[in-house]
Parts: sequence; structure tokens; C-alpha cells
Amino acid sequence: MKEYTLSLDYYELLNLHKALLEAKFNSDPDNELVSGSPLVAGVYIQVRDLLMQSDKSDDWKAWFQLKNRPDRRKSAIIRILGDERWEKASDDDKKKIAGNYDWCEKEYHCSGSRTISICDD
Repeated sequence: MKEYTLSLDYYELLNLHKALLEAKFNSDPDNELVSGSPLVAGVYIQVRDLLMQSDKSDDWKAWFQLKNRPDRRKSAIIRILGDERWEKASDDDKKKIAGNYDWCEKEYHCSGSRTISICDD
């Protein structure tokens, strides 16, 4: 598939990040499928990585740790457990599903149908 490249300055990247946060963590979304989309998650990861490479990388590295963002952690857990695929998913699939809702790079430890431990550092 053909790849495309955006040319963004820091503030444009910052605002794209804000828009993606809305898409991923809105408590009353117009489209429920957006927050758990692997495509949206992939774009978000690219934006996150670019922010962590910016001149403000230390601030961003701290910001992206879920232990520093309990609001986002709680929202991610609620969205994951509400995902219709969650109940029937294998542990490997649960890791993938959880990764689509979250932003950290570490693995998820999932067991049972309603239990999830999201990385926090």
C-alpha cells in the first residue's frame, strides 16, 4: 500500500495528538469503533513517538506514563472492558485489543474475561 507523509510543526503535531486523544478517550463517542481501532492506534503511536523525540521529550515521556494519567488509565480500562470482542478473546487477542486502547509500549497481562492489568510505567 502506498504510504503518505505529513509535514507538521510541533504545534500542529500537538493538536493532532489532542484530536486523537478525543477519538480514543471520548466518554460519549459518535462512533464506538474509533477508540479501539488498530488504525487509529497506529497513527497515535506514531504521533506519540514524534512527541517523545521533540525538544520537550522528557515532559512527554512522563506524560505518557499511565501512572501519571489516572484519568486516561480509567478510561482505557472502561473502553477495553466494553469492547464486544473482549469477552470471547484469547489472552493474545486481549493484548492486541488492549494495545489499541492504550498508548504504552509494554505488554499487557490479561486473564479471565473481566480482568486486565494495564502497564503503568
